[in-house]
Amino acid sequence: MEELISKYIGEWGLLALSAFLGLALKDLIQNFFIGLQFLWGHDFDVDDVVFIKGCKKARIVRQSIFKTTFYVYPHERKFVIPNSMLWKLDIEKQLPPEDPEKGEDI
Repeated sequence: MEELISKYIGEWGLLALSAFLGLALKDLIQNFFIGLQFLWGHDFDVDDVVFIKGCKKARIVRQSIFKTTFYVYPHERKFVIPNSMLWKLDIEKQLPPEDPEKGEDI
């Protein structure tokens, strides 16, 4: 009996351990990769003024791999959100005005 248990734990133990760790660290891994996407792209940068859900004016204060910090103007409060939740917010950014003579952004 002991030989069977040690045999199956030896064969399947590494698989079970890696599956357990993968599920336990899923949010951490997800936040990491979403944070990398957010940092590599230049759609939103630190000190950009954005609108959350179209009505709350906020400034991006800090970006990291795991979380993003906003300063919300009407409430004068700090708003920290995990990067996995960023895509659920409706974040809008005003485009810079165009130069009518050149047809380019100023």
